[in-house]
This record gives sequence, C-alpha cells and structure tokens, in this order.
Amino acid sequence: MATSTGTYMHRAITRQLYILPTDEDQAAAATPLPDLATAAPEISSDGIEYSITLRDDAVWDTEEPRVITAEDAERGFKRLCNPARPGNNLDNYIGVIAGMEEYCDAFREIAPDVDSMKEYLEANSITGIEANGQELTITLEAPANDFESILTQVAVAPVPEEILNYLPDSPELRTNWIASGPYRILSYVADQRLELERNPSWSEESDDYREAYIDGLEVDMSYADAGRVQRLIESGEVDSYWNQSVPTPDLQRLMSENDPNLMQFEDGAVNPYIQFNFQSPNNDGALSDPLVRQAFQYAVNRSAVAQAGGGLEVKFPTYQALTEQVFGYDVLDTYATPDDEGDPELARELLAEAGYPDGITVNFVYATGSRYDAYAQVIEADLRAVGIEVNLIPTPGANVTSQFTTNAEATESGAWDITINSLSPTWVGNGARTMLMPNWYGVGCENSTTNFTCYSSDEVNSVMEQARTEADADAAAELWMEVDRLLVEDSALVPLITGKISLYRSDRLQNAVVNVGYNNLEPGLVWLDQ
Repeated sequence: MATSTGTYMHRAITRQLYILPTDEDQAAAATPLPDLATAAPEISSDGIEYSITLRDDAVWDTEEPRVITAEDAERGFKRLCNPARPGNNLDNYIGVIAGMEEYCDAFREIAPDVDSMKEYLEANSITGIEANGQELTITLEAPANDFESILTQVAVAPVPEEILNYLPDSPELRTNWIASGPYRILSYVADQRLELERNPSWSEESDDYREAYIDGLEVDMSYADAGRVQRLIESGEVDSYWNQSVPTPDLQRLMSENDPNLMQFEDGAVNPYIQFNFQSPNNDGALSDPLVRQAFQYAVNRSAVAQAGGGLEVKFPTYQALTEQVFGYDVLDTYATPDDEGDPELARELLAEAGYPDGITVNFVYATGSRYDAYAQVIEADLRAVGIEVNLIPTPGANVTSQFTTNAEATESGAWDITINSLSPTWVGNGARTMLMPNWYGVGCENSTTNFTCYSSDEVNSVMEQARTEADADAAAELWMEVDRLLVEDSALVPLITGKISLYRSDRLQNAVVNVGYNNLEPGLVWLDQ
C-alpha cells in the first residue's frame, strides 16, 4: 500500500511524523506540517542533525491503546530496506541518513522470512537515528534541503512492534494493519475490495489535520472500465474514483456542460513518458545507443498523444522530465517540432546513422484498461511509420511491474524494450529529486529498487549527488534543472505529455478537495450531504 492509491488509504489509517496538507495553494501544499510531531524539527546550524518531539496523545489501535513513541518512528526507518519487500525510493534515505547504507547492506543479506528479518531489525540499529521516549534525533551524512519533505512519506511512518510479525506488503499484514489514523481496516480482499471503519482509539484532539467526518469508506477495486465507473458516480451509486480518472469521451461532454462535479487539477506529472530498457539485448543492444533513443523523440506525435488523453485543453506536449509544479523547472525544447507533431524523416535518418537503416523491432509492454490503451495505439502507429516495428504486449497494470519492468530476468532477456509510465513528483515544490533520482541515479544500481534497467551516467550521477546534498533549496533547484537537461540530451526517456487530471464526484460528496501528492480526494476531510 505504498503506491499513490495506497497513499490515499494511508492518509486515513496511518499518521506520519509530518504531513503535506491538502491545499489549493501550491506553496501551502508543499510545506510540511506536524502530524505526530509537535512542531517543525529543530535543525542544527550545520544542517546535519534533526531533533523531533512526538506528541504524547496519539495512540496505536491496539487492544490496550499505546502511545506512539520515537522508537516506533525509528522502527519505520529500520523496516524500510527489508530484503523481502524493500520500500520505494531508497535513495531518499540511503546515502542521506548516517549509517543507513551500512544497515541496509547488511539487512539485504538476511533471509527474507519473518523471523530472520525481525531478529535482525531488533538486534541492529541505524547509527544516525536515536530514539528516547518521545524524542527522535536523526543525523544526516550531509545537508539535505528536502529532508523535511522526506519525513512526510508513508514509507517511513512509525510502525508498532506487532507489524514485524508479518511479511512486508503481504495480504496478512494488510489485514492486520494497526491503525494510527481516524480509520482502521475492517475487511480486505486483494485487488477486489477494501473497507474502512472508524478507529475507536483515535481522538480528534490528538490530530490537528484530519476531521474524519464520514463513518467509513468502501473501495471496490474490481472495475476495469472507467466509463462504467463514471456512470455509477453520475447515478449516485458510487461517490468518486479510486485509481482511475474520467475517460476521454465523458470528459469532453462534462467540460462542454461545465459540470460542477468535474474536478480538474495539474498534478505535476509527465504522463505518459516512454521508458527504455537499457539492458535489452534485442537489435544488438540498440537501445543503449543515444541516436536510436533520439529517433523515438522525433517519431512520436505528441499532439496526437495529447488528443488521446482528453484534448489539448487538458493535456500539453512536453519535452522534459520536470514540470512547472516542482522547483528547478525551466522550459527545455531540445526535440521540439512544429505543432508538436514529430519529425518522422529525422527519426529515420537517426536510425540509419546509428546503423539501423532498416529499422528495429521492439517489445512494447503497457498497462491495459486505461488511457494507456489509446496512448499505445498512437505510439505504435508513429513508431511503425519510421521503421520501428512494434510487438504490443497489453498487460494488467500490476503485472507490468511484477512480470516485466521489475523482473530482472525479463529485463535482461529483452522480454520488454519499452513501456509507458507516469513520472510524478512524490511531493510538489521541492520534489525534483523524487522525479529524477529513482529511475536514473546509477550508483549502486544493481541494488536499486527503482532503477531496474541500471541507467548510469557519471555526469548525471555527479550532479544529482551535488543537488541532494546542497543545503540551499534555490541552488539545488538549479542543479536539478541541469540534471533534467542532461537526461534529455541523452534521451534517457521520451517525455510525451503533462497536464490535468480529471476526477468526478457524486452530488452528495462535499468538501471534495484533492491532494496533489497522490492525485485523489483527501479522505479525512470529505463529508456527505444526505
């Protein structure tokens, strides 16, 4: 439950040290607020040491409610790099928190079973983290201008000791999750249904952020057809979307009607972009050649992709990784073409220059059942037009990662060459690190949980390291812009479109405010008008 939709649920059942609020003002939405902490962290003059005091009135939903302590917070960090299911974006922590790398290197060698992991975690510590009662001290290897934002992440939320009795991210853990927020899990069926009910141990006085107006929440995950979900919302049988958005045909209708229940917002994502498998042996390793990757840049008609996504009123062609919602953005148009329609002739010339005058053949895997079906059709036609033959591999969303992109055997064998994905900031504002480091930071990439194809550039790595240890946020923003430029010049990815997400709510759902951190409604703030 650590994806954007999982974060949606965690906003209801889990509390963090700090929280990024739901606010229409982007500056406010990017500013961490205390959640379990009593105030902003006290930071030493050298920017290395963070001292945090936890409030003493927030409790776990255990048989005998127990105060959430600094030791629980420490456990959240220690559990992050478990060998069974390590957390995402480990580069936010490894190489940032003192001693985290050594702790995780040793943890990686432990057998990935409950008893072995529990024994290791309880017997070992991270040298940069100290817990004493309600006092937590975190020491960094070097200053990190975005560390307060990092502390807002669900991945490092405090966890009670009972959680160590379950495999991370397992159905058993989800069923037995111990809540700290206003709701708790009543029932859970994997990929089918989730029900939340009020957490009797939570008190409004202990929580400065969540209002918890509703009595519970039911999520049906079985609907693959967004058009059907839209009809159910309009009829009042469903209140809003879970992990989908308004399909293009309905979107055009709702926009023309100025429907007040239509909610549109810029999420700061590049979605989709083309992700390359740099390890693929297909076509004699053609995708390792920047000229071949540049051919993809010119082959795709970005304007047509935007039309497939809902039209140029809501989707905008882009040529870079960063977006306006993150610090460090500046317009890059290295591969721009008139009307954003591409340049097929130049694409063919680049393929020929790279030694492929007759083109190449690629395996294109993508998540079916969403707009990605339409995007894939546009991209396939454009690639074929320049001599890139395409084997389309439509796949259920979860299987794209488990069977292909995060599967080392599939990656190394060339079972996939390209896919389309979403590149989104984990937090708006000072979130450039979260867009650029996970997929393209190459130091130690063989152990990365995000850079699965092991892209690595010495220059990119160096500038990334400077940016993440730069104490001044403005100086860091300039460095992240340089990283974006370097990645674009190397065609490490093919950005296609950015723009607005379109959600819809029922007539009875009120205070439907969107959090751009996970692109959905804030469950702790909505209420129902019966």
